[in-house]
Amino acid sequence: MSLSLTKHRFSEISLEGIQGACLDLDDTLYAYEPCNKAGFRAVLNRVEQQRIVEPAALEQAWKEARSRTHQQLSGQAASHSRLLYLHTALELLFGRSEPALALELESCFWDAYLNVMEWNPEAEAFLQALKSAGIRTCIVTDLTSHIQFRKWAHLDLQRYCDFMVTSEEAGLEKPNPIIFHKALSKLQLAPEQVMMVGDNHEKDILGAVQLGMRAYLI
Repeated sequence: MSLSLTKHRFSEISLEGIQGACLDLDDTLYAYEPCNKAGFRAVLNRVEQQRIVEPAALEQAWKEARSRTHQQLSGQAASHSRLLYLHTALELLFGRSEPALALELESCFWDAYLNVMEWNPEAEAFLQALKSAGIRTCIVTDLTSHIQFRKWAHLDLQRYCDFMVTSEEAGLEKPNPIIFHKALSKLQLAPEQVMMVGDNHEKDILGAVQLGMRAYLI
């Protein structure tokens, strides 16, 4: 199957000949960046209000911690863990582990993140169309299961979707075929019967096309 770089609107995606659909979550069903910024801003506000550390110092330590985590855990769900970013950042700042504080700040981050998280209206309409057509759906998403389940609950994806596969559950991130095979197994469908919809060319589109799935870049 040829690989297209063409971007599509949800309304342009054909459902003809499809029995199942896999969809990315972050930056596909909602806008990621406003949520991420809100979460990080809430953490900086918390440390400033409680006089834990200067916000600028935490911001610098966060960047270093994020880089280290990505290098050490590349290809794994935990490489995106805000808890690990904070755990490492606090160690850099204080010279010791602060697990309770890391947990508090992680909760602050995700609460603020979810507070501004809203549907992409076109994405929700697309999922409604899939459900009306009797097409089974599976969310295929990188990151740890706990927060992705919280996002599922926040968007009430139970209304539209049948399954979810996280990279933590699969053991490896997209575009590794393992995560797509796990989704196909849950859907009980062959690759040629399923489409993949996502915003990332390499992870979502290339990974799916290499298995013989139809794929649409949003």
